Amino acid sequence: MDLFGNEYVAVSSIILLAALAQSITGFGFSIVAMSFLPGVVGLQTSVPLVTLFNIIGNIVLWYYHRRDFSLKTVGQLTIAALVTTPMGILLLDLIPEAIALKGLGILIISYVIYDWFNLSLPKLQSSLWAYAFGGASGVLNGAYTINGPPLIVYANCRRWTPQEFKGNLTALFFFSSLVAAIAHGIQGNITISVWKFTVYSIPIYVVGLCLGMVLSKKIEPLVFRRITLALLLVAGLRLLV
Repeated sequence: MDLFGNEYVAVSSIILLAALAQSITGFGFSIVAMSFLPGVVGLQTSVPLVTLFNIIGNIVLWYYHRRDFSLKTVGQLTIAALVTTPMGILLLDLIPEAIALKGLGILIISYVIYDWFNLSLPKLQSSLWAYAFGGASGVLNGAYTINGPPLIVYANCRRWTPQEFKGNLTALFFFSSLVAAIAHGIQGNITISVWKFTVYSIPIYVVGLCLGMVLSKKIEPLVFRRITLALLLVAGLRLLV
């Protein structure tokens, strides 16, 4: 396959957009990338590809925010997510892609509605809810490599501070992505094509992160976030058609 063919250019462009969004607004890299990648390379290639990029990005972000990390806070979430991630990967292999893509579309649209309207959620008193939300994130991580929505909802319901968000969720995302990558490798989902797309797109990913840091000082993050949400809504609706 030509490394400068349309498929590789399209994948790199999507990785660039996802990296920009992550760097400028804090948007999850996964949900942006997974909104568009399946339409280019299919779900079976998109999921392990984004998983590998999540390992790279989250280990860097976790190191940067390591002082705000608390193992006690995320311990239950992590255990539940690590247990259920392989289940999600099995679902990816068992469920027909057409059905899985519609599920992905529903997930993306639900997240857009939640984020756009800044929905207020009740406070959760018990930390035992972590097992339910962590388990849900693990399944979504394995199936779609989008484990953020349940964790963000849980963190909001537990009233985490912005520092707790950054320090704890990046660590959890890293561990979940690492387990998912190992499971994908065992399942044979990390193919030569996945590695080629990854290596080809890493420079673009780094450029996107760095460019986003520069643009974040010049572009109103809320405006960029709303534009990105609108794009995600269109992508989610297309997956349902």
